[in-house]
Amino acid sequence: MRLIGLDPGLRLTGWGVIDVAGNRLRHVAHGVVKVPAAMAIQSGSSYRFGRRGQWQNGLSANRPIAYGVRNSRVVGGMRELASKLPIEFVDERVESASHLRSFSSGRHPLLVNATTLPTLIGGQAQPPKRMVFGAQVPFIAADRGVSYPLEAETAFAPVVRRGGTIDVGYFTPFRDPLSPRSTWYGIYARVVDRNAAFNKDAELRIMTEQLFGVGEAMGLTPDDPEETLGRAFVPASPWGTVAPSAPGTLELKRHYSGGAPVFYADGMIMSMVGGVVGAEAVIHGVNPDDAIRRALRPWRRHNGLWYIETNKMPFVSDMLMRANPAAAMAYPHTVGLDLWASAA
Repeated sequence: MRLIGLDPGLRLTGWGVIDVAGNRLRHVAHGVVKVPAAMAIQSGSSYRFGRRGQWQNGLSANRPIAYGVRNSRVVGGMRELASKLPIEFVDERVESASHLRSFSSGRHPLLVNATTLPTLIGGQAQPPKRMVFGAQVPFIAADRGVSYPLEAETAFAPVVRRGGTIDVGYFTPFRDPLSPRSTWYGIYARVVDRNAAFNKDAELRIMTEQLFGVGEAMGLTPDDPEETLGRAFVPASPWGTVAPSAPGTLELKRHYSGGAPVFYADGMIMSMVGGVVGAEAVIHGVNPDDAIRRALRPWRRHNGLWYIETNKMPFVSDMLMRANPAAAMAYPHTVGLDLWASAA
């Protein structure tokens, strides 16, 4: 099993990764993370950067935090833990509520839908109001190292105002055996109204060029993008009230699909927090649907506020970021600093 540990300090966040095999521990990697932000401003075919300040830190700049995780790592860890418990993985595609119920020997099982099919176990399908564009790729740092405003072992959030919307970027130190040459990972996300006029292919192309261009300005080169580049156009979950699950069911995906990836919590982090909260609720005889809704409500609220900043008042946010990034990020970012940890 591979474990990652975070050690938040007054000005830096330490991190370490180890492999665990029985009683044996093996060091994989370690480092220190900070999280500054700045406006990335396109100038011709290149990018320059505005004043740098703290991302999720506000005016005090003394409590940085960062996180990262792969879906495959989470699933692998779950399977390893479950192998030591009376839990069985069934690799079979479920077609209906009755099909899912057939796997249970109990009389009143809790049917949990974690798929992207909202009607699978009787839920209602509601068309999304917003969609999320995303482009991400691992990077290799230049031999001379990275360039300002990026720093070694320091996560960085370069945001770009483009076409009346702010694209949110995130570059973070990266280690993974699946991409052994890569030392950084970058991603850009953009939220759009579903009924707005946009060209999907053009948006994805522009975001990819933006990702590569900002990376190049900081001394980064995409690592084999033909194989590693990931691009997505996915629905955003509602940031308001989440409809309750029907009795005897838990519409888990309805709760935790990423409202706006890299804003406050993407689908992976929200799914883990939601899953832990839901499991604890079941163990203690509490309605898991209500428990998850309460736990993730602050995320939805802060994602909604950040959506207003990036999509409804991008010019004001841009000017504030250029003048004083720490002040611009004071709310809701400082207020929401500990959301991902404290919710669980």
